[in-house]
Amino acid sequence: MDSANRYLSRTHVTALSSDKRLLRDIWGDVWGVSNEYGKIRKALMRRPGPETLLLHKDGKNIHPSPLIYQKVKGTTPQDGSNTTEPDYRLMQQQYEDFRNVLANEGIEIIELEGESEGWPERTFTRDLGLVIPGGVILTRLALELRYGETRMAQQTYASRGMPILGAIQGNGFAEGGSFMMLDSKTAAIGRTERVNNDGIEQAKQILSIYDIELITVDLPSTIIHLDEAFLVVDHKKALVNCELLPYWFLDHLLQKGYKLIHVDPEDPPLTINVLPVAPGRVVIASSGIRTIELLEKNGVTTIPVEVGEMYKLGGGIHCLVLPLVRD
Repeated sequence: MDSANRYLSRTHVTALSSDKRLLRDIWGDVWGVSNEYGKIRKALMRRPGPETLLLHKDGKNIHPSPLIYQKVKGTTPQDGSNTTEPDYRLMQQQYEDFRNVLANEGIEIIELEGESEGWPERTFTRDLGLVIPGGVILTRLALELRYGETRMAQQTYASRGMPILGAIQGNGFAEGGSFMMLDSKTAAIGRTERVNNDGIEQAKQILSIYDIELITVDLPSTIIHLDEAFLVVDHKKALVNCELLPYWFLDHLLQKGYKLIHVDPEDPPLTINVLPVAPGRVVIASSGIRTIELLEKNGVTTIPVEVGEMYKLGGGIHCLVLPLVRD
């Protein structure tokens, strides 16, 4: 029986909206993710264009580091970081090489739709959705220079047939780089200047509809997203930076049976920003030599890529990809 005839009935729907057959029949695919390490089938990305160079045109005003430091007198650790203008051609080449690696992993790349100029941070598509089982929650980005990206994301999801399950609205802010599905019934979100209380409460209310618990992790002022401090890399394995995470959260992970692998402090700061593409298999910046060795010793296969020019934009590998379908 084909899907059109299967639903020729006036009986009530009993399946959940995240039911796999229902999603496949009606929405065209089993949209959503229930973990952070399953094989990626589809992902949202956006090639960096000339607009990315605007990030360095007026440095401190739009550079993606915590804005609170502009109100702190004296020198902070963020001053002078990532201020070198990227080599545009090399940046594009590194990005294309990275995309090719993902294509070789069998990942279908969905390009973020929208106008070709402006919005200099839209290449960091990770922030454009809170993806959960069955679909996506639209995010509301905290900075004016990213405000138009939500419209592009909504347009892209709609054109592909991905269910939009809710949206962060009003005074709320929430960005995908601070959100992760730990398992099908548990998610974590990092509270920072980019993710406020209103955004967290709205996300919590939407997730409660699907019986998903949301754990809130307070992060230090030095970072803007949870993926700078914590990433799941395999079943019950996580890459962490203990200096950026509260004791209770590390203890919670240990109590849940996680093996915690500490990113090497001598590697570049965004080394932790890896992309798990399948269980125990991650794409990682080739500059993170010590962390690569550590991951391999702990049973995680690494695929090193060059992303030095992307670092100059203020983001890493994980920031560049929003998985829309994971096993």
